Amino acid sequence: MFAYIEQDSYLHRRNPMIKLAVIAVMTVVVCMSYFPVLPILTFLLAFFVTWIAGRIPIDNLLRRLLIFLAVSVLFMFSMLVLRGLNDEAGIVLRLWIFRWTERDLVHAVSLGFRILALVTMSMGFVLTTRPRDLVLSLILQCRVSVVHGYATMATYRFLPELQSQVEAIHLAQEIRGIPWNKGVLSRFTSPFRVLLPLLCVAARRGERVACAMESRGLGREEPRTFYKKTSIDKKDWAFFIISVIVYGTIVAVLVKFDLYRFSFAAIQ
Repeated sequence: MFAYIEQDSYLHRRNPMIKLAVIAVMTVVVCMSYFPVLPILTFLLAFFVTWIAGRIPIDNLLRRLLIFLAVSVLFMFSMLVLRGLNDEAGIVLRLWIFRWTERDLVHAVSLGFRILALVTMSMGFVLTTRPRDLVLSLILQCRVSVVHGYATMATYRFLPELQSQVEAIHLAQEIRGIPWNKGVLSRFTSPFRVLLPLLCVAARRGERVACAMESRGLGREEPRTFYKKTSIDKKDWAFFIISVIVYGTIVAVLVKFDLYRFSFAAIQ
């Protein structure tokens, strides 16, 4: 789901720290908006930029986003159900026993699309950023210590393997006569049966990585050399500046038409 895809695209060639800076700016701005227009536009913008500038096939991208679309819809539906049971003034929509104010509707849609916007931006970063380049950028551009940088890379590269490890554990348990996802009780206890073996696998993997890094002298005080180095060039800065200007223009237009609000104070 979250794994790097090898491509030669505009986004793939950008420095990871610059992409993270753009995502950080957009995240702060979209989280300050309690009106759904900006989260929806941010989600669409992140989706099309990842598709076009990242050259990620649209069917691949939609397949990866499908579960988060379902989670977002379920989240909005749950909020509407819970908020619809309250009896408040200013009801604008009624359905059977449920009653919603404008604040309830805006709040649910805004938070649901905010989840989609943040997930799409994060997925776009992961799909277009090689783990090695991210770690090198942390070490060379952000001055993170080599020890912490390579520990980050080990963790970052292990996360996409969790799904395959879970499937291997399920197969091993089924071979030994333990059913998986067969019946309500089995579906309920399945995650708990996987948890302990998964922790053991992660511990053994961490021990092997630690031994490998220690055998290569990681943590010594002498200056280290790098097979490949990352840098921030003019194209990276141009990408950052253009992204901030475009997103700032969108926010400015929304502010002008009263579609960007910091609170619900203006919602009656």
